[in-house]
Amino acid sequence: MIPLLFWEFSVKASRQLGSNSQTSEMSGAEREIRSRIAQHAAITFTEFMELALYHPGGYYSDDSPVGARGDYFTSPVLHPAFGALIAVQLRVMWDTLGRPSPFWIVEPGARYGQLATDILSFTDTHMDEFARALRYVETDRSTRAAPPDLDSRPSRLRASRIPLDGIVGCILSNELFDAFPVHRFQITDGQAEEMYVSVGADGDFREEFGPPSTDRMAERLSALPRQLPDGFRGEVNLGLGDWMTDAAAALDSGYVLTIDYGYEADELYSDPRARGTLQTYYKHVDGSSPYQRIGRQDMTAHVDFSTLITEGLNAGLRPVFLTTQAEFLASLGFNAMLASMSARDTERSGRTANLRAMSQLVKPDGLGRFRVLAQEKNSGITRSTDLLPSPEHLAGLRAPLMTANHLYSKPGFSIM
Repeated sequence: MIPLLFWEFSVKASRQLGSNSQTSEMSGAEREIRSRIAQHAAITFTEFMELALYHPGGYYSDDSPVGARGDYFTSPVLHPAFGALIAVQLRVMWDTLGRPSPFWIVEPGARYGQLATDILSFTDTHMDEFARALRYVETDRSTRAAPPDLDSRPSRLRASRIPLDGIVGCILSNELFDAFPVHRFQITDGQAEEMYVSVGADGDFREEFGPPSTDRMAERLSALPRQLPDGFRGEVNLGLGDWMTDAAAALDSGYVLTIDYGYEADELYSDPRARGTLQTYYKHVDGSSPYQRIGRQDMTAHVDFSTLITEGLNAGLRPVFLTTQAEFLASLGFNAMLASMSARDTERSGRTANLRAMSQLVKPDGLGRFRVLAQEKNSGITRSTDLLPSPEHLAGLRAPLMTANHLYSKPGFSIM
């Protein structure tokens, strides 16, 4: 922590943000944040974000942040075709490893378990031998149980890291890293200053800049492909390296498959994003400040895929491919699934709703621009095309129908 005297004499910039909260309206996360600031004068933004999201009174302790009643939606809750196509990829991975049994799927940050349910449902229906080999483990920092109508087969562990080893299979994550707490910085006189959060005499939160709290932040920025100009603001996610180290240690042989939104470093730290990428969401609306609705709104930042690749290599994970979600799903038979849905002999309104939901998965200015990174360890493959499905994998591929757990099945729900 930064001592009080540092803040009295050395802070170079300060800005008032947010509005004063009445104690009775504060979430448990906000009370804890204010308590820590009272003890230490200021805390790093990464500590602020950690508490706002993951404190027992924070955002992810809420019952329903995902879906039509929540603050955001993800690919698995839009349509089961997403899980079905990932099942195709997992089966290809199983083949490249010599069809081991068991074949483990470990999904960190699984939340309610919709992705696991859709993967297991599709493999049960279309991939009998593979389905018998599967062992699925979900991990999440939340203690929340899956709804009773979701598949109960995955083992569910409460964990922030990967509490397993000896895995032969795939570590699969969807929108995991964007919710990691980040250090925020600003370039001043050619040097990086870190953002801290304090509270003014009026009770409002303030942003202040001072020396980095860790040398790792400066080291990460010094490795960027260009020197950032004065005034540039951005984020550094220092949790990626530790996570990749854990993943590599847990994996004996197989793959790490990451789906998230973000860029490689040269795009992430470029002029169009010179104010940073931190975003807040409340009821599907992009918010304006992380200092409002603390513990009640989502908070995310774009993922640095260059760091994921570099840290993975350092830990023994070789990159196989980096592509967009649209291209990834297309390579796994998305168009064949779409055609099968168009030809379904079912009620027109239901067929239309399914087609619209599927189209959102590959929308170029939406989910389709998410990045997909595949990394391998001791898999034996030599090129990215080894992970492409064969005609045998794609034979008879048929899109599953939405269930009551998918958003487009909700009355009145639509996305423009």
